[in-house]
Amino acid sequence: MNAEQSPPMPAPDAETVSRAVLTAAINGADALMFATLKGSDSAEALAATLMSAARHETMPAATRKALDGCFATGLSRLGRKVQPEAMRAFHTALNGWIRRLHTLPGSSMDELAERMTDGGGMWIIAPHSPYWPHQLDDLVTRKDWAPPLCLWGLGDPESLVRCDSPLAIVGSRAADDYGCTVAQELAAQAAADGHLVVSGGAMGIDAAAHLGALAAVPPGSGATIPPGRTVAVFAGGLHHIGPQRNRRLFERMRRQGGALISELCPDVIPESHRFLLRNRLIAALASSVVVAQARPRSGALNTARWASDLNRQLYAVPGPITSPRNAGCNSLIHTGMAMIISSMRCIDEICHTAHPPIDCTADGIASQDAAPDGGTPSTQPILDAIAACRRRHSPATADLILAELQTTGMSPGVEQVLAELARLELEGVIVRERTGYAVADG
Repeated sequence: MNAEQSPPMPAPDAETVSRAVLTAAINGADALMFATLKGSDSAEALAATLMSAARHETMPAATRKALDGCFATGLSRLGRKVQPEAMRAFHTALNGWIRRLHTLPGSSMDELAERMTDGGGMWIIAPHSPYWPHQLDDLVTRKDWAPPLCLWGLGDPESLVRCDSPLAIVGSRAADDYGCTVAQELAAQAAADGHLVVSGGAMGIDAAAHLGALAAVPPGSGATIPPGRTVAVFAGGLHHIGPQRNRRLFERMRRQGGALISELCPDVIPESHRFLLRNRLIAALASSVVVAQARPRSGALNTARWASDLNRQLYAVPGPITSPRNAGCNSLIHTGMAMIISSMRCIDEICHTAHPPIDCTADGIASQDAAPDGGTPSTQPILDAIAACRRRHSPATADLILAELQTTGMSPGVEQVLAELARLELEGVIVRERTGYAVADG
């Protein structure tokens, strides 16, 4: 796939390229690498140390000692003790990282950037990018698998941050008309309300969800105006996106402002175990996850388990007990793991308040500041509202922050509150945690 519809992106900075190099070293999710990076001065410093070690027949003792120190410091910062078995696992992993870096051609940052972006045909973002979806940071709570070090993408990276509580819709590849219809309709309603729709790009339910989002028309418009945005998360590198039957769908997603993303280097093949790791990203990106149709052993149930572990709202669509296609969803509902979807018009119940897409550019925030429906609240009222939510032990979500502002006599629209929250988060004044927003330390 070419990148002719992608918006221009600046070349990735050294820290981002270094995170891509570290991803090439681990070739997948790796909590040991995440801990080592946590204990390092920067990704650039860690990548330089590992690449230097890869150029030696035997790793210098001083280098090994320094890397041991990074790992131990990282574990400590993550609130974990350095046990002997953890250090042994680290040494085993380290040998694998060095082997993989032996095969990485080029050593200058320009050469590496050229390779990692496929000659500029793809973009890469890291956690310090304004386009980074910080929902992924919740994966730190699982000590066996870590957040991605960076993300590769095709399309518009801003789509990842234009909705602060996306909706994920997942399900079986071999879905029937019932499952696909439900997925498509729910996605269309969500996208029409300004929500980002996330799925996995596969046949069946995934494709139906992406198509529904693309066809969204805001209520009462009477015409097709800017369609919904949707993001597909892939289990392999972006040189291997598929299936081939969905190529036109992927092109349309990019053309209409969405994105195709992966946590893996472009050439990585989507082997079966990578789909289960990919599922954690779909769940983490979303605020609510809907399983539209699933068999008892469907990979969508793995996404559901991730959603439950990450404290996401989980919903399932019931179906006839005579069809094995619905058995997975029926089981999620029966065990109480998921809430039931009882209507095709329930988006208001499973998503946050409808909103225009958040514009995270300076011009976009300025224009929203001037919106004539109550004005944008300034920094202090937002901080006071967050503090009030915390005092009541309520999650400081955008909806509750808005409600708190309204109790003080202010009347901003939800889009103004979302814009101000995005600005304050980008400036480091507030942070987004698993249970809502919080004022940043210091």
